[in-house]
Order: sequence, then structure tokens, then C-alpha cells
Amino acid sequence: MISASLCGAWPETSIGLVCLSALLLLGQAARAQDKPKAEEQQKKVITPVKVQVTLTEYDGEKKVAVLPYSFLMNSEKGYNTNYSNFLRVGVRVPVAGMDKDGKAQYVDIGSNIDCGVTTEEEGHFSMRLNIERSSLYGAKKDDEKAAISTAETGQPLVPTFRSQSLVVLKDGQTTEVMSAADPLNGHVFRINVTLVVQK
Repeated sequence: MISASLCGAWPETSIGLVCLSALLLLGQAARAQDKPKAEEQQKKVITPVKVQVTLTEYDGEKKVAVLPYSFLMNSEKGYNTNYSNFLRVGVRVPVAGMDKDGKAQYVDIGSNIDCGVTTEEEGHFSMRLNIERSSLYGAKKDDEKAAISTAETGQPLVPTFRSQSLVVLKDGQTTEVMSAADPLNGHVFRINVTLVVQK
């Protein structure tokens, strides 16, 4: 703080410059404090979205299976799209002879999905999607009650596929993120994702 005696010792022009400089510094400090607050508020804007993941298995042109999964999640503005939601659906199957003592161990069969969404400019959303799917082969085609196919060692055959995608979607858009063929039976797996903003 500038004392009255010190101000009286200075010329009026110098006093005016000192006061003006002090006001400018105070204004810059205030703006510097407001800027992080504004940026923090902008980052906290949350958009609720519904994500639907559909796995479809084809035998030629025929649909063999359609497995839909959907979940609600929040989307925020950010530089990186990290996984924030996960879904685990399946069954644990005992497999004999896998343990070192010859006892049965359990293998997880089903679908594992990890998903994350961030808000981009102009109504776009970045989605990071990781999918892992496993199943068991049947001995006969189109026979739901068929025994499980096994390898020569007596262990069941467990076909699996994994997919990791980073896509950009708009509200209401559906896109195919993966298409792959099973190397043993030739079935084609396709994964479609849909994003819908919740009002």
C-alpha cells in the first residue's frame, strides 16, 4: 500500500502511473482467477447418452443369432476417451483336466464390453469400444441340443474374437464397427453400435 507521505514526495504524474499500473495488475489477476473457473465449468458439462451394441452372427445370408446390449452413460468434454462403463454377460463352464491336479476349472463364456464416450464439437461424440465374445461349438449344425465339440485332448473348442474400436458418432447414428469370419465354420460376426442423446 502506498502511504500518503510517500505519495506527497512523488510528482503527480508518477503517482498516476503507479496507480494505473496497480489497477492493471489487479485486473489481470482477477481475469487469471476467473479463467480456470470458466474452463472447469465447461469441462463439467455432462451429456447423458444411451449406447446400444448389437452382435449379429450370419451363416451366409441367414441370421443365426442377434445379441443386443444397451446401457446408459455420461459423456463429458475431454482430450482422451477412457473406458467408463463395462458389461459382463455369460456363464462359467467347467472344463475337466485343466487344473495341475487334473481337476476341472471354470472358463467364462459370453460377452465382455467396455465403453467410453466423450463429447466433441458440433454435436459429435467419440466412442471407444472394446468387445470380447466367446462361445462353445455344437457337434451338429442347427442342433441346439447337440453335444459340445471337443479337440483330440477332450477339451471343448471355445471360439473367441476381440475387437477394439474408436469411432465418431452423431446423435441417433448407427454404424458397423467390426465384421469378421469364424475360421472354422465360416460364420460372419458383425457389430453395430448406436448412440442416442437422452433428453
